[in-house]
Amino acid sequence: MHTPVWLAVDLGTTHTVAVVGRQGQEPRSLLFDGSPLLPSGVYLDADGELHTGRDAQRLAAAEPARFEPHPKRRIDEGTVLLGDREIPVEELLATGLRRVADAATASGQQPTETVLTYPADWGPVRRAALERAAATAGLGRVRLLAEPIAAATYCADILGHEIPRGGAVAIFDFGGGTFDVAVVRREDDDTGRFRTLAVGGLDDLGGLDVDMALTAHLGRIVAGRDPELWQRLSEPQTTADLRDRLAFWGEVRAAKEMLSRTSTAPVALPGHNPMGLHLTRDELQSLADPLVSRAVDETRRTVERAGVDPGGLAALLLVGGSSRMPLVATRLHARLGVAPAVPEQPELPVAFGALRFALTDQADPAASSPPATPQAGVPTVTYAPFPQPHSQPQVPSQPPFPQPSPSLPPHAPMTPQAPYQPSVYTGPLPGQRAPKRTRILASVLSAVVLMAVAVVVVLNSVEWGGVLGDNAAGDLLEGLADNIDDATGGGPELTLGYEQQLGADGASAVAAADGLAILAEVVDGQTAVTAVTPAGEPVWSATVDLEPTELFLTVVGDVLLIDATASATDEGQNMRAALALDGGEVLWKRPWIDRNDVAYYGNAAVIEQRTGFEDNAVIRVDLTTGEEVWKETGPYDLFIIDEYRVRAATVWDEGDSPGAVPPNSNALYDHLAATDRIVELLPDEGTGIVRDAADGDTVTSGDLPVNSEYWTVFDDLVIGKANEATSPGRSTLIAHSLGDLGEAWRIELDVAFSIQHVKACGPHLVCAALDHTTADDQYQTIAVDTQTGEQVWKVGVEWSVDDHWYSTSSGLVHGDQVFDTVDSAQILDFEGRQVVEGELFTSAIAVRGDRAAMEVSTMGGWDVVVIDTATGERSAGYDVGADLPEHAAFAGDLLVVLGGDLKARVLTVPELA
Repeated sequence: MHTPVWLAVDLGTTHTVAVVGRQGQEPRSLLFDGSPLLPSGVYLDADGELHTGRDAQRLAAAEPARFEPHPKRRIDEGTVLLGDREIPVEELLATGLRRVADAATASGQQPTETVLTYPADWGPVRRAALERAAATAGLGRVRLLAEPIAAATYCADILGHEIPRGGAVAIFDFGGGTFDVAVVRREDDDTGRFRTLAVGGLDDLGGLDVDMALTAHLGRIVAGRDPELWQRLSEPQTTADLRDRLAFWGEVRAAKEMLSRTSTAPVALPGHNPMGLHLTRDELQSLADPLVSRAVDETRRTVERAGVDPGGLAALLLVGGSSRMPLVATRLHARLGVAPAVPEQPELPVAFGALRFALTDQADPAASSPPATPQAGVPTVTYAPFPQPHSQPQVPSQPPFPQPSPSLPPHAPMTPQAPYQPSVYTGPLPGQRAPKRTRILASVLSAVVLMAVAVVVVLNSVEWGGVLGDNAAGDLLEGLADNIDDATGGGPELTLGYEQQLGADGASAVAAADGLAILAEVVDGQTAVTAVTPAGEPVWSATVDLEPTELFLTVVGDVLLIDATASATDEGQNMRAALALDGGEVLWKRPWIDRNDVAYYGNAAVIEQRTGFEDNAVIRVDLTTGEEVWKETGPYDLFIIDEYRVRAATVWDEGDSPGAVPPNSNALYDHLAATDRIVELLPDEGTGIVRDAADGDTVTSGDLPVNSEYWTVFDDLVIGKANEATSPGRSTLIAHSLGDLGEAWRIELDVAFSIQHVKACGPHLVCAALDHTTADDQYQTIAVDTQTGEQVWKVGVEWSVDDHWYSTSSGLVHGDQVFDTVDSAQILDFEGRQVVEGELFTSAIAVRGDRAAMEVSTMGGWDVVVIDTATGERSAGYDVGADLPEHAAFAGDLLVVLGGDLKARVLTVPELA
């Protein structure tokens, strides 16, 4: 008898997730366009064909009236008007389920059984509609399972939380369209089954409502600057208006998701409107706090109805995409006194838990809850053997979901998510892999705006003549050209030694080593790597069995590290491979999930492993074999995603320290070296451990009250923002001695300032970025003498967040970093004075030694310019095409640039006197 193959489907309001597996095998998440999240929206085309997923979202841009973004929310309405046709709700739901069935078949595992989850408070009428949708989709024999039971199974069986007999777990499900909460108890009998004690929720609360609050907030800004634009976005009259509104809502949602990883996010407006909108994490928290508080209050009430003491909960599991907002875990912990558990991808637990339940449950079908009244053509459905919660009786149907207030835009469809990446990006930190930049950067916007102005002047020179003079257009264009010439002209030229067009169909990357340019691209399902001399002579080539969505290369000692995001050849996992730098031999390949490089020691690396649960650790890895040299386990707990609790002790690089500091974005290096010490924070306890990097042994330990989001280790000091327990209500910069962890000095800031970033910025200098909470002109970066604790200089900045800097041997590249470049870049000396004035359209894309590579906008595209940070001299601009450069890497006089056209250019940098 063949072992059945199960398909588990979580049909969500915003996204649908599906998992396949059989007993004894690892479950596999189905992928839809490279992502485990299938957008649930449905689009009806002019020929009457229904589309779902990203295809539906793309088609909706042309005719939004034919699109239903959230079919599950329309479950009570019978039919939904799409364009000029009414479509049964069951058919809309079946469209998504049919897509799931097709993907399961294409995966090579033909399901023989299906388990389909549903909200615990759905009555028989809603469940019957779900059954009919499953039958229409051709899913065959279907078993229904309440979502809280699936989530509790995931919590116990997959996360490994100990839920004793009689113990209870709360499931906090904050999805895109609705909020659901349930308390589930493990029965105190021989079966140990889960039983739902109480359910609650808010049908009018979800991530969409957070989006609505953010949109209304930005709308007030837009309305004040361009009332006509906001009128079109808030009350669309044409198809173009509807399309622009959908695009704007998509931008808002993308910004919201980005703010779970960074402190600021840009928001683009339709029509290239040059407003330069952005959202900050503080704005998100302020606007989302009332909504999150409603969900937290409903959770408390539901726990009370279940007769459970919140402190007695065995676990509190957060699921649903909106649960990843750090504010959610913070508020729940403060209100209930229970540390929540948040999976890295909170959209997935219900589906995985449902599959685990189906694979392990051996209940007699006769013990199951009775099915709904059979419908013609609908197969018999077996229900999970758990009664409906007695605290809230079921009703035949419920009223339709409340609609948004007329004063605000209605719920809009979400933009497609990037392919699933198990590792969480947490903003610019040493060793972290920054995501590819959005094309809507401040520098690009500036270029578009100024060029657009120039074109308008030319086209309207007659009308402008009376104001600016007859030659106004020519003068403006000439001035614009002069500014660009200032940024790109003059200086010795960069010499092209070799260029190669990399494949446009897969990921690609470049790196530079001593005398080697390294080019990598995905071709025919594998990663091809080539090493050439600066003149383009081949040295070696290699092929690695990796097919990722993104590639990153880092040279460490005698090893080339290849980091591959969501490799299709490895079931979508993040992978790392290592190649011998001298000959290209593939040394090893293995999953590399939730790991952050901390320091390099020859051919070894110390990394921080961050699972958020039981396997947090600091580990030393031999990069020639991939094997662990030592491993010290960290605390079992949840970490806020911007918190990194392991740092290497660093000093100014004089060439005599044993280790190196990893670059940010694989190209932005600091002029720092790593010592033989590693510092590990235990943030919940307010303590720290100093370890020997060679063997992991404890050197010293003690109190270390440092905020784990803003800290560094430099000059034998742990320097950072004091934690809330030590300095409540005030940002305080503190330094503790590395020798005994005793306090060395502190700087208490005015209460109007908050610390946003801390890092070394020169010999015996540490800098802190300060954000002023009330004044728009008080944002600044301050430098502090590490030996005395005295502030020695400050630099005011025009941006409010994301101040960042990279030290060179002679100064600083200082600017605004949201993604993987330093925008509005300026060169400072170690006294805070400008060496080179910030140039038009300038962003630093690579920094190393005493050189910085800048991308500079021209009238025809983009140039790369190299600046010597010691002298301020620059090279002439080198044309890298019409598109924004993707990446660049330095090694001595060698500069390798990957253009936006995916052409790799190997350049030699001249002496810049």
